[in-house]
Amino acid sequence: MSAQDNLEAVQCYLANHESVTLDRSQSERGPTRRQFLSWAIGSIGAFIAAALGVPLLGYVASPALKAQDKPWTDVGATDQFKAGEPTRVYYLEEHKDGWIEASSLRSAWVVRQADSSFVAFNPKCTHLGCPYSWEADTRQFLCPCHTGIFDITGKVISGPPPRPLDRFQHKVEDGRLFVREEAPRVG
Repeated sequence: MSAQDNLEAVQCYLANHESVTLDRSQSERGPTRRQFLSWAIGSIGAFIAAALGVPLLGYVASPALKAQDKPWTDVGATDQFKAGEPTRVYYLEEHKDGWIEASSLRSAWVVRQADSSFVAFNPKCTHLGCPYSWEADTRQFLCPCHTGIFDITGKVISGPPPRPLDRFQHKVEDGRLFVREEAPRVG
């Protein structure tokens, strides 16, 4: 049989079977069974990964996202503080950062007023956060870094500090003084 005979046979077959076409592209046929199953298995796997991954991610990240109030800390008996005399107190602050629990040594300046009320100052200067001290002879708080000077009420007397000394929250319960630090202010 020659090539010419084969061509005639194909043409005759096509004339009798009009629904058959030889030139169908891949896009006209749609996905193959293998492509469809690959897509379906991939989609199911992505759904399972998301269903398990989102709660797991929430569990891992949640401790870091929780805002926690600082605890009240006992700094001593109220009768240990003399009226009009600032006293520096040291205490351990327990804190939790994610899953890490630690304690750090902190301090505050406590002033007992004449009416037996209290004021607790943050021990850092409001200028650049340097520690300051009480100068008993001049009755002033002095920050040696840039010569910031504050009176016994925390008001700026001279120097570059932009505002009075920051105060801690405080309360008295059963003859004990408790303080709670607040988030530091800037400027």
